[in-house]
Amino acid sequence: MLIFLLVAVVITRAVIQKQKIIGRPPIPVIFFILAKMMVVINLAFLLLRGFQINVSTICNPGFTADIIALALLVSGTVVLYVSTFQLNKDLIFGLSDSDDHHLLTKGIYSLSRHPFYLGFILILFSSCLLTPSYINIVAFLIAWFIHHFIMIEEEKFLESVYGEEYRLYKKRVSRYVTFKLS
Repeated sequence: MLIFLLVAVVITRAVIQKQKIIGRPPIPVIFFILAKMMVVINLAFLLLRGFQINVSTICNPGFTADIIALALLVSGTVVLYVSTFQLNKDLIFGLSDSDDHHLLTKGIYSLSRHPFYLGFILILFSSCLLTPSYINIVAFLIAWFIHHFIMIEEEKFLESVYGEEYRLYKKRVSRYVTFKLS
């Protein structure tokens, strides 16, 4: 429910502030839409589990898998919230045509170049652990696969816009998670 609340808050804030949150898809539109549909499928399975509605699964995950899934769900939700609020007015789904956006490299963006996507990947994976059905797992794999290519295309776009500043950032920070040992 927190994820749905986050989406509602982001959209409401954008409407109130007359902020454009939909940009140009970085990949062909059909794949962009397919990726979002797979996310909705994973979130639906998560919601069904939350309401304790039984669906057919390939196995019974057990207590340990549930604990790991809940930890991933909470972690993913925190990462998603932090990245969303750090982006603030720079949050846009797709590529922006505006010059008003700036490159974020501090905070959570010093640990991941794509914390928003990372948060969603953790949440969607938790859905697969909580409800391991073939449909849920395939939807997760398709969503992750397509979003990985979305990230690559967004990085090409950011490199074209920010040049050397972005190339240096890419050297310091990994696409998914950067572990700092200092």
